[in-house]
Amino acid sequence: MKGRPRKPLGNIQKYDFKKLAKTTKNPRERLRFLAFAHIQEGKTYADVAAFMKVAYKTVWDWTKKFTNEGLEGLRDRPGRGSKPNLPKDKQEAFREAVLQLGANRKGGRIRGKDIVELLDKQFHVKSSLRSVYDTLQRVGLVWITGRSQHPKANLEAQEAFKKISEKISKQLCLKE
Repeated sequence: MKGRPRKPLGNIQKYDFKKLAKTTKNPRERLRFLAFAHIQEGKTYADVAAFMKVAYKTVWDWTKKFTNEGLEGLRDRPGRGSKPNLPKDKQEAFREAVLQLGANRKGGRIRGKDIVELLDKQFHVKSSLRSVYDTLQRVGLVWITGRSQHPKANLEAQEAFKKISEKISKQLCLKE
C-alpha cells in the first residue's frame, strides 16, 4: 500500500458505511460512504483516492469533515448551486411589471432583451438573457406567445375575409 500512514479515525467503526452507501439515493453521498468503507478496511487515503477516482485532497477533506462533524459531515448540505438573482419579496412585483409591459406594448412582442432592461432599470438587477427566462419560469410566466396583432389591424375586415373564404372553399368542395 502506498501513502503515508494515516491517523485512525476515532468513531469510524460504529458506522456501517456499506449499508449507508446502499440506502442513500444521493450519488455524491454514496461515493463518500464507499470511500469510508475502504478506510474502515484499513486502506490509505491515497489508495482510497485511486479506487474512487478522486483526488487525494478530496479524501483528506472528507475525513476532516467526518472528524469535525461526524456522519453529517459526509452528507450534502442544502443550498448548493447558484441563487436566484431576484429576491423572493420582489418576484410578485416583477411578475406584475412584466405583464404591464406586455399590456402597454402596441404591435410586437416583448423580448427577453426588454425584460433584461426592465430588471436593470426597475429592480436594479444585472441579469443575463438565460437567467431572465429562468426568472420568468420561477414567477409562473410561460414565455410562449401567439403572434401579436398589428396596431393598425382591422378586426372587422379580417372576420369578413374569413367568412368569404369559408363560402368560397365550400363552393369549391361542392363543385368537385
